[in-house]
Amino acid sequence: MTIASHIFNAYADTAESLKLQLIDLPSSDKQRMTILNKLTLEYLYSDPQLSAHYAEQTIPLAIEHNDDHSRAIALRLLGQAQMYQGLNEAAYSHLTKAINVANVIEDPHLISVSNRAMGVFYELIIDYDNAMKFYIEALRFAKLSDQPTDMAMVYNNLGNVLIAQGDYLEAANYFKQSIEIHQSTKNIDMEMNARTGLGISYLKNQQIADAQTILEFVLSDEARISDFTYSEASVNLAHVYKELELTDKAIALYRFVISDPKGSAYPPAVASAFLGLAQLLTELERFDEAIEVYRNGIVEVKNKTSVESEMALYENLAKLELKLSNFEAAAKVQAEYIERRNTIQPFTQEGIIKKLERQLQIERDFIKLQEDVLQKERESRHSSLYLFAAIVFSLVCLVLFLVLSLRKQAMLRLEVKNQALIVASETDPLTGIGNRRFIDRKLAAYQGQDINIAFLLIDIDFFKAINDNFGHDIGDEVLINIANTVKSLCRKEDMFARIGGEEFAILLLDSDKASALTFADRVRKAIEQMRTPCDSPITASIGVSVGNMSHANYDDLYKRSDIALYQAKDDGRNKVQEYDKSCQWVGEPSS
Repeated sequence: MTIASHIFNAYADTAESLKLQLIDLPSSDKQRMTILNKLTLEYLYSDPQLSAHYAEQTIPLAIEHNDDHSRAIALRLLGQAQMYQGLNEAAYSHLTKAINVANVIEDPHLISVSNRAMGVFYELIIDYDNAMKFYIEALRFAKLSDQPTDMAMVYNNLGNVLIAQGDYLEAANYFKQSIEIHQSTKNIDMEMNARTGLGISYLKNQQIADAQTILEFVLSDEARISDFTYSEASVNLAHVYKELELTDKAIALYRFVISDPKGSAYPPAVASAFLGLAQLLTELERFDEAIEVYRNGIVEVKNKTSVESEMALYENLAKLELKLSNFEAAAKVQAEYIERRNTIQPFTQEGIIKKLERQLQIERDFIKLQEDVLQKERESRHSSLYLFAAIVFSLVCLVLFLVLSLRKQAMLRLEVKNQALIVASETDPLTGIGNRRFIDRKLAAYQGQDINIAFLLIDIDFFKAINDNFGHDIGDEVLINIANTVKSLCRKEDMFARIGGEEFAILLLDSDKASALTFADRVRKAIEQMRTPCDSPITASIGVSVGNMSHANYDDLYKRSDIALYQAKDDGRNKVQEYDKSCQWVGEPSS
């Protein structure tokens, strides 16, 4: 038996052992939550549907036992399992809840990993701007976490996004930082995972020799790396062999990733192997084999990886059928493609709408390609063959016309649904006011304009003590009252949002420093005088910074206001502090 087989069997034994432990426990036993979360993680990549099944059992049990820690883990894993099936709306909902619960219990590790999972979600739907925002938020809390690997994992994610955006050198830098952290903690498995990412960045940057050296080094340590890493490193080494025109070695390694239990442990790697193998067979003009690989790949990766991997197989199969003048087959593949995308209900935000528009253009290009091919046939064949070709062309055009009509209707439905989702995604579920995404969208409309703006960052003093002494229900009621009180002071054009935990932000347009400070003090006094559901008085500290939209952005304004806020807290709290160069970062005091 090979080492790979031993590791695979150990994985199966672990899962079976956990299932046996569940059988011996009563249905309401608190210990079930830990076991269910472990099973959810075991099957996350190999069988996302089964993974979601276990997570869905954990959540009600966590609520019953008032265990927010287990609930945050289960919500995050459920969201991840759903996004690997293309169930993007459900995934977004559960990942948002995971972040909210993690924020409530104020666990930096859980907040970091939950934001990191949301970043992966946005990365899979090709929305790299939002992915980067959540990774940066994950990095912020990773610095506060007692688990040093949190930083390394965020560096890995940042590296992956930068690869997707073509910034291979910067991606390599992040992977190198991740490697250093894992080396310091002697985590060989994750060190090799980061080395795999570094190898991929070299491969994408056409540093083929460097990529080959790193990936072969990773795979040489087979006994100490996870199936996940082994699978990803193997498929990318196959890509390297393909670049080096080592055809036999590339084909053998692609087939290993597709069929071997250890090689196929990571579904995105399997999808990449099907795609790479079929493309290589196409280059070798082994068209029948390539078509078979594409079709097998579509079946194999369904509901196991991101929708984009599956769609890439459909798109490349359609192009190959067109290249071979199999017009009816190409039209059928396109119809299957659209039906499948509609079935899995992609998350309808701007990035997906743009991708749908690009796909429509691809379909128009397909029609143009067919016209060119048919024209050549008309010039070279007998009139009877011309008639037959014309009939085929008419049928294909009819099918594609129907396909495009269906796509247009689908896009209209997507746009309507998108508006509803935008409102939902930009609303804080507890207070009913906006959230960070709400502010981002509003600010984008004013970016680059000559408009003065003030940023007020509000943090409730000693809010943790309220939760600890009176419970989270009272804490939530306090946050709702504060939101209502402050909202009543804001103008229609002011942007007011809850951006996390007990932290709120107000952006004032056409506001100078003096008026911003005056308004901030009104807000402070209103919170201090507010009636509360607990005996303790409520106060807030407020940091204020000003800028101009011709050059200012959210992150800069937030950073300056945050520094001023901590100065206000350091000076005794219940204060308004403006940002200036004399403000110094003094460390993070308690809330």
